Amino acid sequence: MKNILFVIPHPDDEIVGCCALIKKFHQKKQNVILFFLTNGIIDEKLMWPWDKKKYKKILSIRKKEMISSVKYLEVGEYFFQNIPSRTLKDNIEKTYKKLFEIVISKKIDSIFCPAYEGGHQDHDVSNFIASRFVKSCSVYEFAEYNFFNGKVNSNHFIKNSNNYVLLPLDEKLKKFKKKGLQTYISEQKNLDYISLNQECYRPISNYDYSNPPHKGRLFYR
Repeated sequence: MKNILFVIPHPDDEIVGCCALIKKFHQKKQNVILFFLTNGIIDEKLMWPWDKKKYKKILSIRKKEMISSVKYLEVGEYFFQNIPSRTLKDNIEKTYKKLFEIVISKKIDSIFCPAYEGGHQDHDVSNFIASRFVKSCSVYEFAEYNFFNGKVNSNHFIKNSNNYVLLPLDEKLKKFKKKGLQTYISEQKNLDYISLNQECYRPISNYDYSNPPHKGRLFYR
């Protein structure tokens, strides 16, 4: 792993799923780049009537939080695709082409993306897009959150495999992640279920994307 690209569906997923992992890569002097696939805000047309008037302000706040997070993680370079949350499934080809350009221009050898776990539809779509690069890069997935077995699970894979890497968070890393989560003030009510105990990743699994990630209700349902 020399040039590592993290595929981030929404601004805040870089903290929720992999901030400790990014810190570890920095400590090893590895080059980390982030690609934010959406702006993290739903389309203005889908907002509650009282929020539509504040759309530009809400979007501006989220982008400022993203920039603060990038600085906090000490990431030197990032890319941002300004499309609404929940629309990644409608922008697969566009996103794939942009990702391809980044991989070529930045000589990316390793890609990290959220696991296919039913946490958010954009997470699952980002996993599918990243899976298209397995022949040209090493592609890994990190766990964020899911509703497997009818309960909220944070930073745990639905099923562990023999080749997954577990990163337990010591007190220093817990404080680091907690402070990172506080960067996204606008999302605090949506991040209270995130644990601070561990992060984990593994080579991306060979998923059948025509089937849901697990039986039962998915988190975003």
